[in-house]
Amino acid sequence: MRYAVGTLAAFAVMLFSASTALPCSRVLWAPGDGQVFVGRTQDWTEKANSAFRVYPRGIARTGAVAENPHKWTSKYGSLVITGYDLATHEGVNEKGLSAQILYLAGESDYGKRDPRLEGIGVTQWVQYFLDNYATVAEAVEAQKSFAFQIDSLILPNGFPTLVHLSLSDKSGDSAVIEYIGGKRIVYHDKRFTVMTNEPTYDKQIENLKQYRSFGGDKPLPGERTPTDRFVRAAYYANNLPKPANADEGAAFIFSVIRNVSVPFGKADPEKPNVSSTIFRSVIDLTGGRYYFESTYAPNVVWIDYGKLDFSKGKPERELQVEKKIFSLNGDVTRRLEKAKPFVFGKNEH
Repeated sequence: MRYAVGTLAAFAVMLFSASTALPCSRVLWAPGDGQVFVGRTQDWTEKANSAFRVYPRGIARTGAVAENPHKWTSKYGSLVITGYDLATHEGVNEKGLSAQILYLAGESDYGKRDPRLEGIGVTQWVQYFLDNYATVAEAVEAQKSFAFQIDSLILPNGFPTLVHLSLSDKSGDSAVIEYIGGKRIVYHDKRFTVMTNEPTYDKQIENLKQYRSFGGDKPLPGERTPTDRFVRAAYYANNLPKPANADEGAAFIFSVIRNVSVPFGKADPEKPNVSSTIFRSVIDLTGGRYYFESTYAPNVVWIDYGKLDFSKGKPERELQVEKKIFSLNGDVTRRLEKAKPFVFGKNEH
């Protein structure tokens, strides 16, 4: 228990403090011939104990809130990447719906928690969508009538979690969901292929229009800031050649997210919300393959989730991919091991 509390406190202080943010980038690419890929960078100040985890169908979930939790049973199995053994950062379900959370510093506001309403923890936000929906359109329509609240993780230093969420599916559909001033805002369109961090998504789209290829005359920007990464990701994804096969397609989207990654280097006190990239992932949504690349190692690994057994009653499985990365290479599907049920981090009060 002492270890668990210590781990939570360390995670809390590091992950969501006012002086440090969690900048990341996400890019959706549909090159044609039914192929769809989504790539993502995870930018952070240290390794986050990132691990692959397999959830079967039929898991009974309870909202990670102190009072009046929402309860559900997972309809679909999923393969996810967890962080600090407390949250699902990103993942994909067996139907090809993927979701990721990215930091949105100083902007996200889920509203004050009302214990009269059911709630789920923000650490479960990605998982809720993966458990329940097969497509972006279905998920977007369903969330219009959500009768529960998202509860941010309030940390020992008093700061809450500040994230927004992206959805993608194997049709190439896309959505970004933000909570601003306690109100949910949804951007749903296949054109919304890129997501980074602050400012809010409407401002990112407006900023993009100033640059060449998007209606403006400004040259391609090169800074590490969220707005610059947004522009570069959109430009490079729009100009990728058509891949000859799925493997080449994964390599092409890796080339884009590597371009918007942040190299290791000395922290900039004037840009505390810019951190080095600790891992990159690519999901082949149509081919059923999930790639992982740690920036602390030179190798890429993957899991063929299309071959996994998500049957109800199967145990949860895990691969501590970040810890074991130097002993892994290529297809690691068979390296998944039986694991204890995952416990999502939550506020105790």
